[in-house]
Amino acid sequence: MNVDYNHAFEAAGLHSLKGGFGFQHTANDVNTSYTGGAYVYLFWDQSFVFGGQDRGRGTYGYYEVNNIGTQGKAGGDITSVYIQDQWNPTPRLSVHLGLRTEREIIPSFRPEIQENAIEFGFGQKMAPRLGATYDVLGDGRFKLYGSYGRYFDWTKYELSRGTYGGDVWQVYYRGLDTLDIASLSLDTKPGDDLWVVPGGFRDRRVPSFESTDPDLKPMSQDSYSGGVEYQLADTMAVTVHYVHNELIRTIEDIGTLDAQGNEVYIQGNPGEGLTEFQLPTGPTPVGQRNPKAKRKYDAVELSVSRRFANNYFWSAGYTWSRLYGNYAGLASSDEITPASTGFGSTTAQQSGGSVARPGSNVTRSWDIDELLYDSRGNFVEGNLATDRPHVVKLYGGYSFPSGTTVAANFYGGSGTPLSTYVYATNGYGLFVNGRGDMGRTPALLRTNLLVSHEINLGGNKRLRAEFNVLNVFNRKVERYAWVWLNRTTPSIRALGSSAIDLSDTDLTQGYDYLAKLAATRDGRNPERGYQDPRYGMGDVFDTGAQGYFTIRFLF
Repeated sequence: MNVDYNHAFEAAGLHSLKGGFGFQHTANDVNTSYTGGAYVYLFWDQSFVFGGQDRGRGTYGYYEVNNIGTQGKAGGDITSVYIQDQWNPTPRLSVHLGLRTEREIIPSFRPEIQENAIEFGFGQKMAPRLGATYDVLGDGRFKLYGSYGRYFDWTKYELSRGTYGGDVWQVYYRGLDTLDIASLSLDTKPGDDLWVVPGGFRDRRVPSFESTDPDLKPMSQDSYSGGVEYQLADTMAVTVHYVHNELIRTIEDIGTLDAQGNEVYIQGNPGEGLTEFQLPTGPTPVGQRNPKAKRKYDAVELSVSRRFANNYFWSAGYTWSRLYGNYAGLASSDEITPASTGFGSTTAQQSGGSVARPGSNVTRSWDIDELLYDSRGNFVEGNLATDRPHVVKLYGGYSFPSGTTVAANFYGGSGTPLSTYVYATNGYGLFVNGRGDMGRTPALLRTNLLVSHEINLGGNKRLRAEFNVLNVFNRKVERYAWVWLNRTTPSIRALGSSAIDLSDTDLTQGYDYLAKLAATRDGRNPERGYQDPRYGMGDVFDTGAQGYFTIRFLF
């Protein structure tokens, strides 16, 4: 529900004042699980190793039973207010001033324990806006403009599900002493119990309300932009535009492992408050600071456009940009699951998964200290996985007197960075060489075509037929590659026989990951080796040519 009010008046110029109130309620009702309530992983002819210790095996190896699912219902409110003013102190100058704020409630999936998980008040989400446009010549042909804004994001409900009682993930480890693998289930778990706490399980989703930083601040970023627009002719204009976006802070789950190997998290702003310092999982000295979330985007765009006149129009643009930092963002491009694995990231209200992880405030970015460092002991930082430094866009069309229109669109962009992952025994893929060590994917080139024809049926009635072809030249460009160096399962989990063990490593001093790979069970087997044979091979490709034919009746 939204209510707005507008009022125009004069006071040192013309003002157009606008204010409003908004309210929204969002609910999440979920009940998902695997068929039979769990899934089983087999580790043939392997011992279960945890924390650097061999916990044993059965006759044929060991297996895991993963009890995983999400159940519950929760909902929260967002109440917002804003006021803004468009002020024209002179005919040439237009100034925009505004302020928006809101109260956000993030719900709990266990209201019997705590009704609301997190609440941000109006004073915590004050978002100012400032912008100005100046007509240099006074005739509308030459304009300068600039703006600044602070933007707050809403906290995603995956945080509520995963932290405040919705998600369940319990892992049982048993020795494999039977070949009747179809009998293995949550209810039937034969073999020796290999977990560190006999009779227990590894709890990878421990609900916790006490682990939220009491000084938690909402996620926000600052955005600056400025530019100049000049009208070369009555139908043609050139524009130069600069944009700078910088993340102020994010909300993430910052984790470690307890003595029993359970994942324990603090919900906070990385590098601030309770998460100012790392929670080491090995001999890394206590007192190391957590890196704050960094995500900076700078872009300069040059464009020339000709509006529709004399039956044709066109535009051309070039953008140079840089996306840099240590945080891939809510929709984590650091967590890609190619379709060739047969798996994907769980996506709300979809029976199947997604190649890229959907937006959430619980990415893997700070799940464990091993993820923060490369093998040289440096914090992982660099060009992010969706960085495309050079982009060219061309668009144009022509309308024939007969009623037929032909239009084309071309996009050409630099390839995106590829980074080597090496899996460790804790189950995480590590940026051992930092970001971008594998180079970039090939340039992404795509041409689209539209042909339409319109028939006048009399009065205001028209019939329009359209034929739209995407990727006309059927270019199936590589968009991603298999970046996992050591052997993994199809679901991109480390094989215990190839995973490196960092339980004895001071991460600040770096480590020789090649030596550690060579010391694994697969590394010691010259016929097998630790390297995944798919490493470096293209694995996600741009969709080939697609055509759509539509008929529209306009009236």
